[in-house]
Parts: sequence; C-alpha cells; structure tokens
Amino acid sequence: MTMSKKKEFKMPHIVFLIMGLMIFMCILTYVIPAGEFVTNASGINEYVQCERTPVNPVLIFSLIFEGTVNAASVIALLLLIGASTEIILSTKAIEHVLDYLLYKLQDKGVDILVPCMFSVFCVIGAFATEGVIGLFPVAIILTKRLRLDPLVSAGFTVLAFVLGFAASPVSCHAAQALMDVPIYSGFGVRFLNLILCTGIAAVYVTWYAKRVSRNPSCSLMGHDRWMQDLDSGVKELEEVKLAPTDLMILVLFFAQYIVAVYMNMTVGLGLKAMPAVMIPVAIFCGLLARRSFDQIGNSFLKGVRGMSDICIIIGLAGAISLIMKNGRIMDTIAYYCSRPLQGLSLGLTSIGIAGIVGVMNILIPSASAKAASLIPLIKPIAVNLGMAPQLTVQAFQCGDGMMNGVSPFMGQTMGGLEMCKVDYKTWMRWYFPILMVLYVFEFLFLYILATIGWS
Repeated sequence: MTMSKKKEFKMPHIVFLIMGLMIFMCILTYVIPAGEFVTNASGINEYVQCERTPVNPVLIFSLIFEGTVNAASVIALLLLIGASTEIILSTKAIEHVLDYLLYKLQDKGVDILVPCMFSVFCVIGAFATEGVIGLFPVAIILTKRLRLDPLVSAGFTVLAFVLGFAASPVSCHAAQALMDVPIYSGFGVRFLNLILCTGIAAVYVTWYAKRVSRNPSCSLMGHDRWMQDLDSGVKELEEVKLAPTDLMILVLFFAQYIVAVYMNMTVGLGLKAMPAVMIPVAIFCGLLARRSFDQIGNSFLKGVRGMSDICIIIGLAGAISLIMKNGRIMDTIAYYCSRPLQGLSLGLTSIGIAGIVGVMNILIPSASAKAASLIPLIKPIAVNLGMAPQLTVQAFQCGDGMMNGVSPFMGQTMGGLEMCKVDYKTWMRWYFPILMVLYVFEFLFLYILATIGWS
C-alpha cells in the first residue's frame, strides 16, 4: 500500500523570488499613480502626482545590469570584506581561543559556562557572522557535555548568529552606504546595544539551561530521545595552549574596526576605509599564523567566492528599485507608507519603520538584498518624516536582524536547527519569548535614540 505524501509548500529560490518582485513592481507601474516629491517655494518637500511612465515588461530584465552597476561600490565593499575576513578565519586563531576558553571553563557548571560561552558566540557572530557557523559543532559537543537538550545548542548557535548580526556595530555597512551615512559611524552606540542585547539573551539561555539541568522533563523537546543521544559524538576536551600569535590575531581582528572608524571619520575615506585597513591586517595576520602567500591568496579568493551569491542578489534587488524609479511609483509608495506615521514622534516613527522591515524580512532574509531593495524606498519616507539618516539605519537594522530567527527561508537558521536536531515548531516555541523581549528592548532603545536626537 503506497502512501501519498502531501506536497509541502516550498518558497521559491531567492533569485526567482526577487525576479517575481521585479515583475510585480513592473505591473504596479501600470496601476499605481505616478508621483514625486518636490520642494515648494517654502523649501518644504511635498508629494505631487505626475505623468505616468510605466515600465516596458520586455525591458525589465535589462535593468539587472544597470542595478548591479549602480550597486558596484557596495558589492566591491562586500567582496573585499569577505575576502579579508576569510584570511583571518583561516588562521584558526578564533577557534583556538574558543577551545582554550572551553577547556578552562568546562568544570564551572551551567551558571558560569553557559552565559560566558553564549556571550563569546554572540561577539563572534557580530564581527564575523559567517565565522560563527563553523563553530556550530563545538557548541553541540559543549551542550552534550553539560547534558542539556538540543535547544540549548540551538541557543548557542542560531540565537547567537541571529542576535550577533542583528545588534552588530559593523553589519549595517550596506544600509549605511545606501543611506549616504559614513561607514561604521555610530559604532559606540551600536556596540552598547550589542552588549545589552547579549546580556538579555544570555539570561534567557542560562535560565532555560538551568531549568533543564535540574529537571530534564522540563525540556521543550517534549520527549527524552535527546537524552539517549547525549553520549554520542562527545569527546574529552584536551588542554589547549594559546600561542602568542593567536592573541595577537584576535586583538588585530577587533582593533581593525576601530581603526577603520577613525580613518573614516577623520580622514574621510568613506567606503575605502574598511578595505584599506582590513586587507593589510588580514595579510599580516596570515603571515603571523605562518601561512604561505599561496595559502593567503587562496583564502582571499575563497572569501570572494563566498560573497558572490550575495552580490548578485544585490544587483537583482537594485533592478527592483530602478523599476520603481523609472515608473515613478517609488515616491508614491513612500508617500502612502509614510502617511500613517505622520504626526507621530520620531521615536514611534522609527519603530514603525523597523516593523515594516521586520515583516519584509520574512520574505527576503538576505540583509544586503533587503537593503538594496528597501533603502531606496525607506530613504524618502525618512526624509519626508524628518528622520536622521543614522536613526533610519538603526531602525532598518532593528527590523532586519531579529526576524532572521523566524524566517524559514534563512539558510543559516534552518541549517543550524538541522545540525542541532531541533524542529522548526519547537524552535519557535523557544525563540518567540526572547524575540518579543528583545524587540521590546530594541524599540525602547530606538525611542530613546530618537528622543535625544541621535544622528
């Protein structure tokens, strides 16, 4: 007897999803009234309707090239950052430091080990987002050694990945570039936000870990099969001796961001600041780790290849913006989206923009693609409502990152859950409470920044 399987709905690949949005926007140019913001005699921007200029459907795919060219500076930045980061990750210095901390803290118990290691994973996720993915197996082994359920390993990995990116002081570079905000400006405020968010999440993960440690039946996994798997794949931790070069590389890795911010703000290098700092630092770190020039070069190119998919998606998303611009519907959409927010305080307005981005993030999980497609739309909304560009970037980042833990189309989230052996439904039961707490905090943080006039 053959059982017929129900066909599950599967979201289209992001490439075809964005192409579908291109076609949808093209149709809207025939439906939505054309309009634009103009400056009146009093110097105030006001929305006026104008002649409709619908986009020819035959020509929409020709805009992909133009959209990619327009995003060339952001794409170049991402390629060079990815290449430089890969060189440093290939030295294994970050992994060596993590192994050292694991060995030293292994007997400290849940109260000390869980919050400490979660915080380390979050910081790594904030400054080397893809780097934390390579540490997933380490987190799973650590969770088994502590005899905790797979949700704790998902907290160490997926939550740290999501939160590290969402509150990172450096992951908003694409949005800053598109908003004409100096790259990595506002570093101090965003770093404070990272520390506070990490502290809140660490309390949650530790509370749950202690609960399961005291009584395994309290696990949200709902069964004890995970307990039968505790002894598989667990190996004894060996003493790790840190080499001085490991510490030097770690210090250089974090210090390069501070130097780049300083060069950007004082010398005015703009987008050039980050590659100007990262490439020499990465090569120097590779040499410190006694890697040959061939090995460093191969790591450089590997990092470029790792960013190529994101870059082409940015080009596709750029075509969406061109369709809206050429069809003269971008300002129309921005105007009608901003109307519900008019009359509200800047704090509530920033929260509203974060909410819009959060909803869109479920469909377009890629931050760079979302920035390329949404920032051209959000920018006139912010200008029309009198929001500072820096605050707009923060609202975008707030709405963008946290929802990565919800989107079933986020490869890193679903892959991490698969590695930890946690199903999506159980994950959502565990993740939803901390998501709500973090959103309340982030909205409060946004409101305070708007109230004090942070720009």
